Amino acid sequence: MSARRAWYALTAAWLAAALPGPAQAQEQEVDEGPVLRMTGSLEAWTYVNRYGLTGDSVLNPGNQVAGLPRSLAQLDVRLNLRAERGPLEAILSQRWLEQDSTVVQAGAAPSGQTVGSSQMGQGLLRYKSGQDALTVGRELFTWGPANFRSPSNPFYFDAGRTNPLAATPGVDLVRYTKGLGDWRATGAYVASTIQITPAEDLGRSVLLKLDHQGQEHLASLVWSQQQGRSAPFVGGFAQWTPDDAWLVYGEFGSSHLAQALHPLPAGAGALYSLQQPAPRSWDVLLGASYTLENGQVLTAETLHNDSGYGRAEESAYFGQAVQAAMLAQQGAPALGLGALGQALGQAPRLLGRNYLWLGWQSNPQDSKLYWRSEWVGNLTDGSGQAMVYIERNFWPRVSGFAMLAHHVGGAQTEYGALWRNTLIVGLKFFVF
Repeated sequence: MSARRAWYALTAAWLAAALPGPAQAQEQEVDEGPVLRMTGSLEAWTYVNRYGLTGDSVLNPGNQVAGLPRSLAQLDVRLNLRAERGPLEAILSQRWLEQDSTVVQAGAAPSGQTVGSSQMGQGLLRYKSGQDALTVGRELFTWGPANFRSPSNPFYFDAGRTNPLAATPGVDLVRYTKGLGDWRATGAYVASTIQITPAEDLGRSVLLKLDHQGQEHLASLVWSQQQGRSAPFVGGFAQWTPDDAWLVYGEFGSSHLAQALHPLPAGAGALYSLQQPAPRSWDVLLGASYTLENGQVLTAETLHNDSGYGRAEESAYFGQAVQAAMLAQQGAPALGLGALGQALGQAPRLLGRNYLWLGWQSNPQDSKLYWRSEWVGNLTDGSGQAMVYIERNFWPRVSGFAMLAHHVGGAQTEYGALWRNTLIVGLKFFVF
């Protein structure tokens, strides 16, 4: 049995121990022992996606490199269960996804593909004693107030908070949190992170986190060291609520990423070089949100992404992609398309250095109608994306939703390189 399967089997056994059957629950009532409380939800989402691809893309000419879908139909089933009995808590989140996609590539007939998958987003057992807690299993190990990105987290730089349809999976860990009044200390061993999309190999990491909670503030420092790497990750965040309407916050993080892709000068032979590991980089985010009297929330965040390209290097990155596309068209398709695959697959996690993210959402307490609108701009190359999402509850167990995203920028910019627009329309069925 592989180590990963053994981990899953052990987690399932812990969950089974924490989720007694009806006979056990009845016996608890007779013996007047700890009360078993169970809550859960089962949702089935069905939706269709329509994508407008960049016709003159230099990174993905004719869609021959990325093979992006033109349309996508999805059935997304999500099960969430929680059980508490005395100091024990068990959580299980399971997702089943069925996707039917159509891909259109230059010089080829449209092709379709149906793919099904199943993933356990969370599966953990937690023992709580006062302010202390021991957690074992797969957990969504996120923190911090930021939306656009989370620089203070070594595992979730993108925690999916800007995607209203995201189902961000957890990481496999053992962690212990000790409460000390206003202070809280957490030690964790993260065994695996490969279930995160895109896959991150940050397992075998030891993490220490120290938090201080005040009446108007929360501050945290984070240190993490992965086995086999010489330099640790260091980060932290702080948030302050000067009054009921305002929240002001910041996050930072510093690490050596696994790799850095550099465009080479013209005439160097190869088009790109890969540096492993990347030099140490610093990422800093500053943000503020304001809640209006009607409950709507306005948010603004700015991010400095040290591992991205400056203006000249981003221009060189796309310039080499133009050369690769020419090679692919002039008798060297393997060399040209291979270089474009490297440019797409090994590019920085964010292409630019500086970003602005703006958000405006409806009152979260309104259960009938929810909407949000966002804008993110790459201040390095001037490209950006506007997104609007709306969800309406029609009947007690049925809601409809739609999302529209539009990308602004030329083919040699981050947000204009691959897509022009995205339209998603669907229904949510709440089984229980």
